[in-house]
Amino acid sequence: MIWSIAWRNVWRNRVRSIVMITAIGLGLVAGVFIMAFMQGAVNARIESATKSELSHIQVHAPHFLDNNESELFIRDAVNLVDKIETLDSVKAASPRLIAEPFIMAAHGTGGGKLLGIDIEKEKRVTDIFEYLIDGTYMEKTSRMPPILIGQKIAKKLKLKVGSKINVQMVDLGGDLSAKGFRVSGIYKTSNSTFDETHLFVRYHDLQMQLGIENGAAHEIAIITDRGDEAAFVKPSIQNIVGKNDVKTWKELSPEMALLTDSMNQYMYFFILIILLGLCFGIINTMLMAVMERTKEIGMLMAVGMNRRRIFTMIILESVMLTLTGGILGMLLGYGITKFFETTPIDVSMFSEGLEKYGFATQIYTSLQPDTLITITILVIITGLLSAIYPARKALKLNPAEATRSD
Repeated sequence: MIWSIAWRNVWRNRVRSIVMITAIGLGLVAGVFIMAFMQGAVNARIESATKSELSHIQVHAPHFLDNNESELFIRDAVNLVDKIETLDSVKAASPRLIAEPFIMAAHGTGGGKLLGIDIEKEKRVTDIFEYLIDGTYMEKTSRMPPILIGQKIAKKLKLKVGSKINVQMVDLGGDLSAKGFRVSGIYKTSNSTFDETHLFVRYHDLQMQLGIENGAAHEIAIITDRGDEAAFVKPSIQNIVGKNDVKTWKELSPEMALLTDSMNQYMYFFILIILLGLCFGIINTMLMAVMERTKEIGMLMAVGMNRRRIFTMIILESVMLTLTGGILGMLLGYGITKFFETTPIDVSMFSEGLEKYGFATQIYTSLQPDTLITITILVIITGLLSAIYPARKALKLNPAEATRSD
């Protein structure tokens, strides 16, 4: 009975209730959508970082990451790659040589990170070849060895497909080695900083220039079936590579790990701010409802309804009001989110700033079902807390005085 009374009381002032339900619904639509948008942006950044830049796991010789010294390489890396690829959760692995050269072109000079890669193996580990905007993926079209460069460095040095560049570096013997390369292709990822600093050549071309032994590598890049499996696969890879360093993408990029681990905290903090604002609106609405029904509540007390039932009735009114708006808001927010899971949101107007930090200009929303469950629980708690003050206000009424009020 008390449930039906509470539900009827919610609709005694239809306009006020509809306004409050609409406010709650719109607030939660905004909250759900922004949470999904933020999660989608972070997922896209992680996808880009692992598939284009870092891979899920990397193996290096001890202390190589301290200063990238060329003489710190992994011997017999090619055989290690074959063994690593036999692991169940490993999708692919690729050996890489790494050098930090001085680059000279007709219109300027620059530096960066030069990677010597096995083309076919690298295609299974990274998706750089999918970001080609001009030319080919290191197909040899002249007597000079090919080099793949990013759009950012191409603009900086005024290079195009077919341009010649001279690459100088110190080889393993300590001598200055210079070699000419011809630009075979230009790529553009969502990270302009990466594009400006990373150049790719064939493994054997860089091996010959460095004077490093055949089959060696400075880095082994590994892709697992799923990115969240990296930490579980790491011990198995460590057993294969021995004393070499094995690091997951979170260890290689602490800022990405922080972004991932703190995203849920940021999102729930944001939704709590929305719910806090709604909380004051619900308190105001319920307080007005109680004050308008002072005489009625006094009469209920006078005819024998105990204070516990009155308290429960007002709590139920608040919860019903909150849940009605909350469910409508979450359903609408979920529908909008599902639509943008397949239709990208274009934020290209902010492309320059986003690409500087590696974020995509087209973002797909992402929302986990457990997030909706958590929001539902928070909405119920908000309704309960919002009703406590108005309900206590009603309990303080004196039945004799309340029945005489207008």
